[in-house]
Amino acid sequence: MTVESTNQSTPVSPGRIRVTRSENGTTTLSIPREGFSFKGLFTLMVIFFWLLMIMIWTILLVQYDLFWVFVSIPFWLLGIVTLRLSLKVIFSTQEILINERELTIIKKEGSKTAHVSFLRNDIETIIHVEGALKALSGITRKGIFPAVISNGEAFGFGERCTKEEKQYLLETVKDIIRR
Repeated sequence: MTVESTNQSTPVSPGRIRVTRSENGTTTLSIPREGFSFKGLFTLMVIFFWLLMIMIWTILLVQYDLFWVFVSIPFWLLGIVTLRLSLKVIFSTQEILINERELTIIKKEGSKTAHVSFLRNDIETIIHVEGALKALSGITRKGIFPAVISNGEAFGFGERCTKEEKQYLLETVKDIIRR
C-alpha cells in the first residue's frame, strides 16, 4: 500500500512531482512524463512542418526524375529521427526511490530503462551541477540540475524539470537522506 506524503517538514511540490511513502519505509519521488506542453507541441509542430516541406519537395522532384528523389532521403531521415527522439524525451519518466539503505534513480525513456543505486553511506553530497541533457529536439545541451555525488561522480536527475521543481527535488532528497 502506498500513501501520499503529508509530512509538514517536506516542502510542498511546486509542480507535477509526486511524493509517496510506502509502508516499508521507501519514499518515492515520481517525475511523470512531460507530455504535450507548449514547448513540446511547438517542437513537434516544427518537425511536422519540416516533414511536410520535405514531402512537397519530394513530390516536386518526382516530376523530373526518380533519381532526384534519392536526394531527399537524408532530409526524411533527419526529420524522422528528430521526431522519434523528441517523442522519447516527451514521454520519458523518472523515479527516485529512497529507503533506509540506499537511493535509486530510475529513468525510463521509450522502451529503455536505466537505473543507478547508491548506498546512503556512499553519498558524498546532493547538489546542483551543470551538465548535459537531452532537449526536446533530441539534441544534447547544457543545463543545471540536481545530482547525487558519489565516489567523485555526479548522477543527475530531474534534468527536464522547471527551476522550482529542481530546487524542490534537491531539498526533498537532501531532507530524506539526512533522516
